[in-house]
Amino acid sequence: MNKIEIHDISELINQGYPLEMLQKILNDILVLSMQVKKDYPDYRNWFINTQIPGVYDGTRNIIVAHIKDRIVGFVSLKKTPSEKKICTFYVEKNYRRNKIGTILVEKAIEYLEETKPLITIPMNKLNEFIKIGNRFDWEITDIKENLYRTTTPEVIVNGILEEKNGIA
Repeated sequence: MNKIEIHDISELINQGYPLEMLQKILNDILVLSMQVKKDYPDYRNWFINTQIPGVYDGTRNIIVAHIKDRIVGFVSLKKTPSEKKICTFYVEKNYRRNKIGTILVEKAIEYLEETKPLITIPMNKLNEFIKIGNRFDWEITDIKENLYRTTTPEVIVNGILEEKNGIA
């Protein structure tokens, strides 16, 4: 397997990484995440108007795993005084079982400064998170209907979700 590299978008910004390269990476993450989050209402708008500005203002971050120019996984994060959350966590199926998910969660924990970050998982995808959840001792703390989607409940893990509308 080719070498997997992990990059922290906030660090790239702070290091003066070229803007056009950052925009390409963020667009590639958006394209990939649109496939993952296709059943979340208004996800694209949230990513463009909340996640990306948050990366630049320090309240959010994205850590990406890639092989050359191909993104194989990423984790989108929210870090505010009131909430430390994994917003989106994804590793391509062909690259699972290669420790990429573990590395991404470890980097998320480091960035968030929280050993058990908040995460919501659609009930219909909960099985995909059992192994990583067990590894990091995640615990289900709530289940909410109609949180982000009307088609399946969201399982709240490691805490209490801030009450508000839209995608966190």
